[in-house]
Amino acid sequence: MSPKKIYNNLLEISKQLNIKIIKGKGNFKGGSCVYKEENIIVLNHNKPLEVRLKNLALSLLNFDLKTVNMDIKTKQILEDYDVTKEIK
Repeated sequence: MSPKKIYNNLLEISKQLNIKIIKGKGNFKGGSCVYKEENIIVLNHNKPLEVRLKNLALSLLNFDLKTVNMDIKTKQILEDYDVTKEIK
């Protein structure tokens, strides 16, 4: 699966979770936050697609993904990024 397809799948997951995605340019890394009770993930469009994909995946791991419908490849990619499983 191409990085662009994975990225689009992760964006779709954020829609299912009602997470607002803000795509901006600037000198910032990006990540997730809550602002006025709204879940937001900020992505830096100056970064390469692979970096944006990683930031999006890591941010989505902060949310309950058990209720989300996703294909096996996308689920595996999220599990690969989930470093907290190694700590447990």
